Amino acid sequence: MKVRAALTLPVLLILALPSFLFANGFDIYEQSAKAVGLGGAFIAQADDPSAIFFNPAGIVQLEGTQLSLGACAIRPTMQFKTDGNPAMGTAPGQTWTIKDHVWTIPNAYLTHRINDNISAGIGVFSHFGLGVNWPNTFEGRFTPGTIESVLTTLSVSPVIAVKPSERFSIGFGPYAQYLNIDLRNRAFVGLPAPPFTSDRNLAQTVDAELKGTDWGWGYNAGLRVNITKSFIFGASYISRVNHDFTDGKQTLTSSATGQVVVRQDFSSSITLPAKLRTGLAWKQDLWTVEIGAEWTEWSSYRTLRADFANGTSLDSPKNWHDVWMYRLGAQYSLNKYLDLRAAFLFDQSPVPRSTLDPLVPSGDRSVLCLGVGVHFGRYTVDVGYNHVWDQSRRWTNPSGNVNLGPYPLTRVTGQFQDAYADLLAVNVTYRF
Repeated sequence: MKVRAALTLPVLLILALPSFLFANGFDIYEQSAKAVGLGGAFIAQADDPSAIFFNPAGIVQLEGTQLSLGACAIRPTMQFKTDGNPAMGTAPGQTWTIKDHVWTIPNAYLTHRINDNISAGIGVFSHFGLGVNWPNTFEGRFTPGTIESVLTTLSVSPVIAVKPSERFSIGFGPYAQYLNIDLRNRAFVGLPAPPFTSDRNLAQTVDAELKGTDWGWGYNAGLRVNITKSFIFGASYISRVNHDFTDGKQTLTSSATGQVVVRQDFSSSITLPAKLRTGLAWKQDLWTVEIGAEWTEWSSYRTLRADFANGTSLDSPKNWHDVWMYRLGAQYSLNKYLDLRAAFLFDQSPVPRSTLDPLVPSGDRSVLCLGVGVHFGRYTVDVGYNHVWDQSRRWTNPSGNVNLGPYPLTRVTGQFQDAYADLLAVNVTYRF
């Protein structure tokens, strides 16, 4: 039963898929094209329907009824360069690159002004999500969840905003979050002989797939203050969300024959972190400039416990730490038809060196952002672009250990490098 328990380890890594695509960890801030062009420096402004996500207090400033639909396409890349491992059949300097893939993040928002002081809205967005797809020959393929894994969420958030005075507004609303996971990796079920190359010992390995879904609940709150005619302060808070997997399914399939070897259930609990976001905007004539900071409670991800149908249980320590993201964004209204945007943000990594692995090998990130907004009649079309640079990280900790029974323990080590991503977002907003 110890072999089966080891193969079910991917459930402990649900929160640890690589997030080359998104904010550090596996948070997603790309929830509207205007905000993408401003690098997320949109908490104080919050002046389009995506304020439902960024700061619900902002929707009270929107006229009439407004509908915004959009999506963000993300294309990441990253390499792993090994130090070389004779037992694994690899030479120093050998590299693997994640498979080419474009990920899409959708969003939809609807707002309605009830009267001069009250507005309501509803948003649908993907609050957390990520994916990984390393080649089957990747040296770290025996690390759980590495070969092909996807985590997706869908959140539905109704909100209401109230303006008690001309200078102050608040917004609040619950949100329901659907979480789906599909994790795949290769694992040993026998005692192969080294070297452990991809085309050798297939009879001794299985392709492990783990799936699970759950609904969780949280809340989103915000405030917005017009300090002066030119300065606006905004802040918003997104609560933790707890997910309990009680009916997850795991399938183990022979790598050699494709036959199902094992099917079993698992249960696990996951807490997605809380977030506090702040922004200070300055508006003068045709210019709007906003600075902001965002805190994410990744310290909530210290360890995960999984319980399996076969009676075994495992704990996986992660010990992530809380991090900050810093933003500076600017918009220049060239004329009544065209807005030009640019921004820069710096995003700290929550992953300590002691628990870094191929699933979340990210370092601190720098992001350059550009965007435009085009207005015509009742329509606005926003386009945003980001280029993300990710710091290289060394993998040298015990998560790279490969344990093969009577053979000496071997450890995969190397460097994750050349990581970057390109993001393109488009939103169309219509005012009824």
